[in-house]
Amino acid sequence: MYRIESTTILTPQNGLNIYRGRTEDSIMLTEIRGQDPMDVGIKYDADDLLATTLRARRGKGMIVMGNLGDPYNKWEEELCLTRKCLMVIENSDYGVCINTHQQFILRDLDVLEGISSKTKCIVDINIPTFDEKKLERLDGSDTMSVQERLNLISTLKMHGISVVVSVSPIVPYVTDNKEELLYMIKELSGLGVRHIDFLDFRTGIQKAVRDFFYTEYQKRFPEEYEMYMKERKNDGEIVANNSKALLKELGDVCRSKKIMYDTRQIRLWRRQYENKTVGTQLSLF
Repeated sequence: MYRIESTTILTPQNGLNIYRGRTEDSIMLTEIRGQDPMDVGIKYDADDLLATTLRARRGKGMIVMGNLGDPYNKWEEELCLTRKCLMVIENSDYGVCINTHQQFILRDLDVLEGISSKTKCIVDINIPTFDEKKLERLDGSDTMSVQERLNLISTLKMHGISVVVSVSPIVPYVTDNKEELLYMIKELSGLGVRHIDFLDFRTGIQKAVRDFFYTEYQKRFPEEYEMYMKERKNDGEIVANNSKALLKELGDVCRSKKIMYDTRQIRLWRRQYENKTVGTQLSLF
């Protein structure tokens, strides 16, 4: 664990990353600082920086949390930095989209409801597979099970919080089985989910963490890795088998159930600020 010293808190696209790094034993890693893949950086003054930044702005917008580290990791219970930032967001009348693997987000349900009453509040939950054994090998044992994720979706929607389910990471021969994905759509539709992001069945792997990903892929799914390596190589993008045909067939099913599935449309929707007390303002940032 290390302290991130910074004078800025938001990316140009309004990304907010209080924690940076791998906060659980996931097959995915966004960056490595030094040699420790579990070394997490923390912006201890995130809430103060955020409050100062938002006070200086005239317009409102959407803030995206958690792209580089889960906002509800094991350190958050003590530090409460995510909660403090959410309270700043609520008091500033901004919207928010949070990416998390943890049901600890329910601690902040009161703040999320406050944001949702005024503008858009979205929780992005990754469900790469409905197979519990595969999920544990992908994400580690310290994240939510499939059933826990489904229960979380139901609770959030019951409280008026929008939910996006991201089918990520895409790992060939592991998370790209058509029948499993069709079953996933059916179950999520039954829960009232209206946004499923298949990420075009592609997973980008940055050069700095490429060796880590392929080493973990081989260790966690040796048979699938061998099949993959017979066809391709360790490059910077993982693509599902028959990705175009798969996306077309699943897309047809999603359209029939009125589910948004196109990655570009979902990204635009996430970033579009909505003022529920006045109307909709077309602001991407």
